[in-house]
Amino acid sequence: MLDTEPVASPRPADALVDEAVDMVATWLRRANALETAADRQVMAQLRDLVLDDDGVEFVMAFVDRVIRPDDNRVAAGQMHALLSSIDAPSFLSTIDKALLSVGARIAPLLPRIVMPLARRRMRAIVGHLVAPAESTALAEHLEQQRSGGWAVNVNLLGEAVLGEREAQARLDRLVELLHQPDVDYVSVKISAVASQLNHWDHQGSLRRVTERAAALLDAAAIIEPSTFVNFDMEEYHDLRLTVDAFKEVLDAPTRRHLDAGIVLQAYLPDAFDALRELVEWANERHDNGGGVIKIRLVKGANLAMEKVDAEIHGWEQAPFGSKLDTDASYRRCLDWALEADRLAGVRIGVASHNLFDVAWTSLLAAERGVSDRIQFEMLQGMAPGHAKAVNETLLSRSD
Repeated sequence: MLDTEPVASPRPADALVDEAVDMVATWLRRANALETAADRQVMAQLRDLVLDDDGVEFVMAFVDRVIRPDDNRVAAGQMHALLSSIDAPSFLSTIDKALLSVGARIAPLLPRIVMPLARRRMRAIVGHLVAPAESTALAEHLEQQRSGGWAVNVNLLGEAVLGEREAQARLDRLVELLHQPDVDYVSVKISAVASQLNHWDHQGSLRRVTERAAALLDAAAIIEPSTFVNFDMEEYHDLRLTVDAFKEVLDAPTRRHLDAGIVLQAYLPDAFDALRELVEWANERHDNGGGVIKIRLVKGANLAMEKVDAEIHGWEQAPFGSKLDTDASYRRCLDWALEADRLAGVRIGVASHNLFDVAWTSLLAAERGVSDRIQFEMLQGMAPGHAKAVNETLLSRSD
């Protein structure tokens, strides 16, 4: 009779807390050693931007209204209107504030001279967060990232579109992006490729969204190797429509073999039920010869818009009211999902800059033997030292 060692049971999730805290401490020390002077300067500027109440709003408005238009005259008018309605944020230097003020006044008179200079300066300020969209410049950027050991999820800048012409133009641009040889992962919001969705007409909106999503997935599928498409999430009212469109498009017989991804926002109380629904559906699809889906878990980045929407309509906001509840929801989703029997047709993307979440999840996945079913994701340029330290650890574990 053979004497065999008993197989140790995985430790419960809460038993990994102290080890995760120790791992975070190690990463912070390593990050300090890896950070360059340029990294520290970028982090200081980003800190000032985030601490400025109007900073993020200003940057998003400037990029969306001033940087995005191709027509210099249109961009100049938007720059003048923007700087006439709000003050330049305090995170900008005195020189940049002065340049913006002068530029906003003379831009309508000399748009062909002022606007290229304004775009160049703003890109210098936020260039570590936003990559260029032009094919050659984007290719150089992606190659630089890959040489540093990073995989890149490309997300075209821009929020919900207002008209069908703009929606079609965004879809066409996404298809072009799919065919760029160095792009292998693209994210898309349904509100960016279908305009003026009517959530009272769920079936009609669903039909419009699935037509656009199907066109995108079909375009991605014919590329060798195929480009991965991720359905991103914006506001709460898009949750049900996005999940239904995602399932309907991938359930079509011609697409059941395809892999694709979807985002869930943990700051929504509905996220856990949506996660369970997607996991059950994906595993059944996979058992019947279908592809694998990736569920990218984020905490949520549209809280300001959700608050405004709730205030306007006089109802409770859709997301949780506290960070504590959001963090608990995020970890609940991960704790439930990271089981081998739930990940047959599913991969999990852990998108977070909270080092404790990253450490705890990596330990939990290793404890349950599912490390090969998860990926960790961080926004480009947000915390370069932290990302480098985490990447070192995770790469060494996978070797």
